[in-house]
Amino acid sequence: MKIVQVVTLVSPDGAYGGPVRVAQNQSMELSHRGHQVQIFAGARGAVDEAYFGPSVRTRLFKAQRIIPGTGFAGLCAPAMLPALWRAIKDADVVHLHLARDLVMLPAALLCVIRGTPFVVQTHGMIDESEKKLAKILDRLLTLRVLRASQRCFWLTPEEQTSLGELLGDSPGTLERLFNGVPLAAVAMGNVAGDKGRRG
Repeated sequence: MKIVQVVTLVSPDGAYGGPVRVAQNQSMELSHRGHQVQIFAGARGAVDEAYFGPSVRTRLFKAQRIIPGTGFAGLCAPAMLPALWRAIKDADVVHLHLARDLVMLPAALLCVIRGTPFVVQTHGMIDESEKKLAKILDRLLTLRVLRASQRCFWLTPEEQTSLGELLGDSPGTLERLFNGVPLAAVAMGNVAGDKGRRG
C-alpha cells in the first residue's frame, strides 16, 4: 500500500512528544512490512531526515506560529499543503495524527476535498473544550474531519468518551488502537537465549 502519515511538528528537542514517536514506530513497521510510507510534518530546527527510518520518505516543512499565545494550536506549515495535495492523489490511505492546529486541520481538509481515504488518531488531543479557538475550529473543521474519516482511533476510555461526545449521533467510526512499541533487542536476545538453553 501507499501510505501517507501527517504529524504536526518534528523538532530536535522532541517538543511535540508522543504523537511523533507513535508516527515514527508505525512508519518504520509499515515500511518493514513492505508498504511505501511517506511522512509529512512541520519542522522546527535541524531534523535528521532519516528520523522516521531509512526506508520512509520524510517530507519536512518549516513550521510557523501565526497565532501568538496559542501553543501548538497556532502553528501552520503552509509550504506543506501543495506537496501534500500532490502526494495524497496516489495514496491508498492517509493517517492523520490529528490535533486542533493549523497544520493538521488543513491537511485533513485536503483529504476530504481530494476524496482520499483517511484515518485519524487523536492521541487525546481533541476533547471537549471551552476555549474560544477550539470551539471555532470544531465548528468549522474538526467535526467535519472526524465524521469524514474512515476510522477515528482512540487509546483510552476517556478519549473514547470525549470523541463520542463530539461526534454525537455518528460515533460509528470509533475504534481502539493500541500504541505500537518495538520489541527491545535485548529482550528478544534473552528470549532466544532462554529457548536455546531449554533446548
